[in-house]
Formats: sequence, C-alpha cells, structure tokens
Amino acid sequence: MKKFTKRLLGSILLLVISLTVILSSLSSCQVIVYQANSKEEISQSITASLNNGGSNRKDVSGYLDDWKVPRYDRIKFAYFESCFNQLFNLEGGMPEVLTHAADTARLFLEHYYDEIDLENKTEVTDALLYCYVAAIGDPYSVYRPPVETSDYNTEMSGKFGGIGVIVEYHDADESIMINTVYPESPAEKAGIKVGDFIYAVDGVTVEEIGYLNAVSHVRGEIGTKVELTLIRGGEFVTVTATRAEVEEINVEMDFDSETGIAYISIVSFKENTFDQFKEAVDEVMAAGAKGIVFDLRNNPGGYVNSVCDVISYIIPSGHTILSYQYKGRKETVIQSYNEKDGSDHVIDLPITVLCNQYTASAGEIFTAAMRDYNKDNIVNAKIVGVNTYGKGIMQNSYYYTDDSSVTVTVAYYNPPCGVNYHGIGVCPDVIIEHSGDSDIQLLMAKSELLQMINDN
Repeated sequence: MKKFTKRLLGSILLLVISLTVILSSLSSCQVIVYQANSKEEISQSITASLNNGGSNRKDVSGYLDDWKVPRYDRIKFAYFESCFNQLFNLEGGMPEVLTHAADTARLFLEHYYDEIDLENKTEVTDALLYCYVAAIGDPYSVYRPPVETSDYNTEMSGKFGGIGVIVEYHDADESIMINTVYPESPAEKAGIKVGDFIYAVDGVTVEEIGYLNAVSHVRGEIGTKVELTLIRGGEFVTVTATRAEVEEINVEMDFDSETGIAYISIVSFKENTFDQFKEAVDEVMAAGAKGIVFDLRNNPGGYVNSVCDVISYIIPSGHTILSYQYKGRKETVIQSYNEKDGSDHVIDLPITVLCNQYTASAGEIFTAAMRDYNKDNIVNAKIVGVNTYGKGIMQNSYYYTDDSSVTVTVAYYNPPCGVNYHGIGVCPDVIIEHSGDSDIQLLMAKSELLQMINDN
C-alpha cells in the first residue's frame, strides 16, 4: 500500500511537472501566435489574402488573427461584431467580410499602429473597434469606449454638471464664444457674460487642447471648481465658477399677446425635452394663443421616444407617428398615446412648422408627421422653410459589460404616410431660403399662421 502510494505520488508529481512544461510551452506558443508582425508584414498578409480571395469566414476577427495584428480582446470584439451582423439594417447590408476585414486592418495600421501602446490590450481593442465600425461605411454607427459612452448618455439626458452656458466656436482665433448664459447659473454668478471668449480652461488654452476637449473640461463633477480665462473687450479676465447640475434648455418659448402668435423652438429631442415642451405649450395656451409656430430649424434629432411624447401632446391618441422594421422581424407601428395620467391632450390651433437643411432625424419625424396629419385633417398645419436633411434611419445602442457601447443602424423609419424620406428630406409647403440678417423664414411662418388664424 505504501509503495503504491509513493508510486502514485510520484506519478502525480511527474504529471504536474509535465503539465507545467506543456502549459509553459503553450504559453510561449500563445505569445508567438498572437504577437504582431511588423506593420509592413501585416499589410502584406492583407494584400495576399485579398489576392487569394480569402477563406470562407463570416467574421472579421478571424482574419485579424490570421494577419497577427496586436493582441486584442477577441470576446469583446466578437460581441460587438455579432451586434452588427444580427442587427445592422441598411440598404446593402454589411460589407463583404474579407474586404471589411481588410478595411478594418488597414485603417488600424494607418491611424493607430504608430500612435498607441501595442502592448495595451484595451487600447488595441478600442482602436480596432473604431476602425471596424468606420469600415462599415455608415456615418451613424459608432463605437464608444466606457468614458465616451458615459459622456454621451449624460449629454442626451439634458442634465449634467457644468456652468450653464451655450457656446459657439470661432475658427479665426481658435476660441469659444459665450452665446448664452443661463439665468441663476454658476456662469452668471461668476460674472461670465454673453460675448465673452473662452481663451483657456484651468490654465490650458483652447488652442492646445482643442474645442471639444475644452468644452468637455468645462463640464465636470458637481461642486468642483473650474477656472476660465476670458477675453472681454480685448482684455484677459480670469473667473472661477463652481460646477452645479445644469439642465440644458431644449425648448424656448415666446408669445405675442397682440397677434396671439406663440413661438416654440425645439432645439433637440433629449430626455428632458418633453417636460420643457409641455410647460411651454401649457403656458402659451393659458395666455390665449391663437396659433403656434414650431421652430425645428437646426434640430439634429435625438431620441425617438422623446419626439413621440411631444407629438402625442399635440394630436389625439391612436394615430400613427412612425413605423419601422428590424431585420427579420415584423413591422412595428408607434401610435400617439395618452399622457401618464390618462388624459388625451390636443393642440386644436393652427400650426406652422419651420424647418431647414439642418433639420434631421427626430426633427424630420416631427416635421413629416405634421405635414401628413394636415393632409388627414388631424391638425391644421403648414410647413415653411427649405428641404430637410434627409435622415430616415434609426439607431439603437448596445452595451458591453465594461460599459462601452456600439450604436447600430437598425431600421428605416417611415412617417404616417408610409413613404421613407432617407436621402431625400421633407419638402415644405412654403419654400423660403434664409437670407440676410432678418429672419425672413420666421416672418413668413408668422405671416402664414396669421392667414390660417383669420381663415378659421
């Protein structure tokens, strides 16, 4: 029994040693298998694969492994790759696999290979995913690492830590001009004024860090301070503001009591848009509005549920707002609905809608819906301006366990009339170009509205 035990222990020890040697060898092989070739060798492998027609794979990741690009998170890459393979729904579908793989790898070699730490798996994975999505050729699909995903979600919430200003960039002197200062905001309390130029943020110039980074840096954790160097009247002024929760103003309102014309501008469709819209509509209707101009110019869109909430506050429930169809699924139709308290709010007033070439996506959903509801006698509406941008496709975002995300084009959406306007845009009833300093488009919208009011 003892001899057997010793022999068994000896065998186990030998087995452990053997396994250690084997695993050590495999580990060495692993390094060799996934260690990147030189940039030139990877490029040569891509060319050779293209010349030979490649193998019959459906996944880009297989080619990336064959070409021995630097080590990356294949599980994460495969997850996002599967999202596109299963959900991407645009005319023409996904690009041909080998060509797509080659485009992905070449973009990586061109833009990232000499710019990132090739030993950093996270950096390589992010770079490859940026390139993978870019190679699809859809300008509305995007990969966002965790920080960018968080920033985007914060932006779309309409609420964030900041100082309460709206800015615009000036190319000439690479500075940021203060366009709007929110009332009672940290910016107003710090003495920041409309017309000030932001020259530096916390001692770093806008020229050094760039416009987007500067704007991002002005935002930050609530309660923290940010120092801004401003140019005011040709002189430098330094102020310090304490960041607070700022609610972005996405709806602006004005009312002319003499004419009874209300003006409501919808800047974008974010999470907080409907509450601001409802407040503006309730205020002008209580003031005795006889008609409303809805200004959707320069509205880039936003969330579908936000524009559906807004439209549902204008028209009776049960009418089609839009329809769409995911790949391989039945058509989905979204209809107008009651409010949360069960009431069915309606704006029974003449309406004009202002649009321009920068009215896009959810902004076009609103514009097209008002056009179609007018034809169906659901609303009394007229569209004024110029042809809209022409984005009739929708995107969804999908998340990974590390909170990174991809936004994927999943469907074409159709307005109530059922005719998609992607690449075409929505044509106004009254076409008028922007011209000069006076807002002749708004003047026309008000003129048309007055006529509609008088005709009632």
